[in-house]
Amino acid sequence: MKAFIQTSILVNLGIYALGHVIPAFSEFASTWVWAMLVVGYAVLTLLLFRWIVRAATKSPMQFVTAVNGATAAKMLTSLAIVTYYLVAVGGVHRIPFALGLFGAFAANTFLLVASSQKISHG
Repeated sequence: MKAFIQTSILVNLGIYALGHVIPAFSEFASTWVWAMLVVGYAVLTLLLFRWIVRAATKSPMQFVTAVNGATAAKMLTSLAIVTYYLVAVGGVHRIPFALGLFGAFAANTFLLVASSQKISHG
């Protein structure tokens, strides 16, 4: 679990920093929304990974259900977040927000699934 937390911190710091480096994205990356988006995905991924770790000790079926459920939860959460932002806020940063949300979702989901595979083999 400790290794996952450290990797998650590094990945999400990289995502956050990458937002500031990309010229077309840097204006949005300087808002509090970008910071909250990255932190939110990191926390969500950590909670879901904890669920997967607990399920891995019970049965293979619960483990598979937890991995699939975690991925589905992240997708539905992403859909809700992007819909809320585009309807409630919209504005200038709608494209960077949607692309940044997808990037944070993809990186954290990859990390979650890759780490889950290590659990199932161990």
